[in-house]
Amino acid sequence: MEAMTTTAPEWHPNPGPQTRFLQTAADEALFGGAAGGSKSEALLVEAQRQIANPNYRGILFRRTFPELEQAKGLIDRSKQLYSGPRSRGSYGEQRHRWTFPSGALIDFGHMGRDDDRLKYQGAGFAFIGFDELTHFTERQYLYLFSRNRAADGSGLRCYMRAGTNPGGPGHEWVKRRWGAWLDKKHPNPAKPGELRWYAQVDDVDTEVGRDHPDAKSRTFIPAFVRDNPYLAGTDYERNLKLLPLVERKRLLEGDWDIMAAAGNVFKREWFKIVDAAPADAQTVRFWDLAATEKKAAGDDPDFTAGARVSLKDGIYFIERVGRHRIRWHGIKQLIAQTAKLDGHAVRIGVEQEPGASGKIVIAELVTLPGLIGYTIRGYPSAKDKLTRANPWASQAEQGNVKIVAGGWDIQGFLDRSEMFPDGPHDDEQDAVSGAVQMLSKSKFSMEWV
Repeated sequence: MEAMTTTAPEWHPNPGPQTRFLQTAADEALFGGAAGGSKSEALLVEAQRQIANPNYRGILFRRTFPELEQAKGLIDRSKQLYSGPRSRGSYGEQRHRWTFPSGALIDFGHMGRDDDRLKYQGAGFAFIGFDELTHFTERQYLYLFSRNRAADGSGLRCYMRAGTNPGGPGHEWVKRRWGAWLDKKHPNPAKPGELRWYAQVDDVDTEVGRDHPDAKSRTFIPAFVRDNPYLAGTDYERNLKLLPLVERKRLLEGDWDIMAAAGNVFKREWFKIVDAAPADAQTVRFWDLAATEKKAAGDDPDFTAGARVSLKDGIYFIERVGRHRIRWHGIKQLIAQTAKLDGHAVRIGVEQEPGASGKIVIAELVTLPGLIGYTIRGYPSAKDKLTRANPWASQAEQGNVKIVAGGWDIQGFLDRSEMFPDGPHDDEQDAVSGAVQMLSKSKFSMEWV
């Protein structure tokens, strides 16, 4: 790969996996499979390969636009890579497009909804790159193959590239598509970087010989934080080692088989029982709401759960967790009564559902006579349950989460925590996740690249 200039004199690929990714001849290549392997950087550089051709148009995708424009994201880094004296690109903020002296174009795209793939109907891109492929649906990815095209005689090569970590909503389909490299039980495993050929046979993605008339080559090149000389041995790698078991195996070791199953997120031996939380600890109470009650013997509705959690010197103290099946009127009474028992020093957080209904619930609680004078606010549940639980799961494994003895169902709480996320109810764990979020709002915001 020819060196490409950034604001520094020259850009050179890292030796090892990144270099092999930039050299592969595959029609379709996946790179990474763990955090810190410099996947995004490689995609940005690969997108420039054909910018000397005036017919060239490439595109790089993230699932949402905020992910594209975040600090150190694709757009941010492209402004260093693409504007140097060698590439001499010009960026258009309105269209999120780079234009190069030859007339070649590189766009940034996003598909927050599954149907957003249709926005690219009629377009043609010689190069298509996906950053964090497991964030996309299989239908979005496969549809973009129909856009991977160039005019005859243009002198352009058409191909697809992607980078990703294990996990995410698309984990299973990505693992299946690159099963020869990622699935330990695959009957015919492939070596890293090995080319295999695939075609649609009776509407099934099937491995075929390279002489098949519809064959397209595919490969996977693994990369780990240890392969990145700028991150190996740094706080980034040390922080990966502190992640909960499932996330650590995925992001540090590139494990595509481990799942967030019962016993893999919380283990009861991680929690030491103590007599009390420190008197000068910071304390919050968080409520995970479910306005339901049991009406018949076979009913099993969700619970409203409240968790009182304190923090002192990096140690979390779960003081009490309770769960209740009551209607909305009873929930309001319960929150007001508990606030009075806790006192004004204890901040109150409530899970806020999306849309207007969530705002109405918070507004009603804030103006409730029994809650006037207390600090109360809503916290949107924008992430999945496992992601919200990961911060305190990680701290628990390190011995930094204690349980305060008292008149509450500690045994049941530990049983249900070990079943998380496969148990029938996880309201208590969600409530603790919310409390930890309140106490450490900015502490666990890192994205694993």
